[in-house]
Amino acid sequence: MDGQRKAAGELAFAHAGAAAWCCVCGGDMKRNAVIAGGGLMLVAIAVLSYWLLRGSRALVYSGTVETREIEVGSKVGGRVTDVAVEEGQMVKASATLVRFEADELKAQLAQSRASVDQAEADLAKMEHGNRPEEIAQAEATARVQQAAYEAAKNGPRTQELAQAQADFDAAQADAVNAEATFKRMAMLVRGETISRQQYDDALAKRDTTAQKAESARQRLKLLQAGTRKEDLDAAEQRYLQAKAAAVLAQRGFRKEDIQAARGRLAQARGHVEELQARLREAELTAPADGLIETVSVRSGDLVPAGRIVLTMLESSQLWVRIYIPETEMAKVKVGQQATVTVDSFSGRSFTGHVMQVNASSEFLPRNVQTRDDRQHQVFGAKVMIDNPDGVLKSGMAATVLLP
Repeated sequence: MDGQRKAAGELAFAHAGAAAWCCVCGGDMKRNAVIAGGGLMLVAIAVLSYWLLRGSRALVYSGTVETREIEVGSKVGGRVTDVAVEEGQMVKASATLVRFEADELKAQLAQSRASVDQAEADLAKMEHGNRPEEIAQAEATARVQQAAYEAAKNGPRTQELAQAQADFDAAQADAVNAEATFKRMAMLVRGETISRQQYDDALAKRDTTAQKAESARQRLKLLQAGTRKEDLDAAEQRYLQAKAAAVLAQRGFRKEDIQAARGRLAQARGHVEELQARLREAELTAPADGLIETVSVRSGDLVPAGRIVLTMLESSQLWVRIYIPETEMAKVKVGQQATVTVDSFSGRSFTGHVMQVNASSEFLPRNVQTRDDRQHQVFGAKVMIDNPDGVLKSGMAATVLLP
């Protein structure tokens, strides 16, 4: 192309010079002078045209309009309940595309939110400390246990010993009296003076009074022996435990416990956020304005997690893929303005710019041996196209002009 422009310029220059020379040689002097001036202007115009042609050198490339393809899928999957779009339909960003069944996720989310409420309540209780009523109750319990420990340590009182002795004496007297009555009844029953029932009643009373007397005797012995060491130790431990609980109630919770409660709350909130994110995946929405190209599911389908359910073309992301020879790489820069025409709209041009130039080249012949063969070494590039009214479609043949 450069050789053709150069040859055309030199040819125009030669034709203009020849015309000027012919004009100078013919006619009278005055007329020849006018014609010579015109010939010089033609030469100047020819020279200027040559240099303009040489300096413009617009780069022309062919390619095909391409667009970004978006594959839409769900990270959770499940049973499809609704497909809200069809193939070939234009959609706006955030429009609902596909819905999945999410009853289980909703139930899990409700449980997690309840766990958050519980964790918040526990943390608030720890941070605020125990209520005055709880502290008073713990102190009262400690005092009761202290009294029980002191009683166990001091042993029974004199009055308790005297009462136990009196109870034993009375029970012993009743037992002696019942024994004597029984003996008389035994003699009378042998002579058939009394009935057998009266004898049995006397026997039962003798045994009952004897048992009561023995029980009173054992109780008296326990009081006289005092509190056992095991019981005293147990009473002391109950008192110390209640006292420690009262002190803890007054001091409140430790910093470590509060920090642990905060950790449990953060964990519960994180679980809620995780379930909310999974629940959002149960309703797929359009990430951008575009055209629905394929839909591979329908209502009732059971879709595994991660499967692509539809593809769409992002209409706002259009470009032409071109290939630039190595010999023209110095004339192409990222951000350079471009003019694009397509066969479908022959009378209209579209603006664009060079978005990307590949860092590595591609060879048409694998081994380049000569300088002329280097024109077959090309660099792929993307030229973004402005498509405000959306008339350009993927697959259209396009021509790119770079000034």
